[in-house]
Amino acid sequence: MRVLRGIGSAALWILAGVGVLSGLMWGASAAGLLHPLIVVSGSMQPGIRTGDLIVGVPRAIEEVAPGDVITLMSTHTQKLVTHRVVAIEPAHGGFAVVMKGDANDSADGEAYRVPAGTSVPTPLFVVAGGGYVVETISRPPVAIPLLIAIAALVGLAMLPSGRRDDEDEADAAASAEAAAPVAGGGT
Repeated sequence: MRVLRGIGSAALWILAGVGVLSGLMWGASAAGLLHPLIVVSGSMQPGIRTGDLIVGVPRAIEEVAPGDVITLMSTHTQKLVTHRVVAIEPAHGGFAVVMKGDANDSADGEAYRVPAGTSVPTPLFVVAGGGYVVETISRPPVAIPLLIAIAALVGLAMLPSGRRDDEDEADAAASAEAAAPVAGGGT
């Protein structure tokens, strides 16, 4: 039983760490400080692969230069596109940005229009395969059993140690008696 409690306790500490990290990421994402993105195509291979998780940070469009990797909304597909900037020029109170995927032969079919003063996500780091993990644990057939397993681990960690308080007190009293000096003794 002690081994099960130890396993449950260790697993709970690991899950608590992951939970705190996830909570911090969620809060930073909600505040606009981080932009987690799951890569759905291989257009940026070999550096960024399908199924990777990109964690981006906001960057002013005025600071973007050719060669930078940024994420913009496509007006054609209404989906986010993360590609390398090929050209950026001032246009109509903002910027016209031409991008191209590293694995693509030609630039994207559209020039992205970005208003001045806009912040765009730029990758801070990429977690290889992290998008697959996030996507998988977000599905109800996985999330529900995972929550049940976590509840079971909490239950294991909360199991009593197997010793009663009466036994602990008796052990403490016996130890105190054994350590007490013997009084008296004559000749």
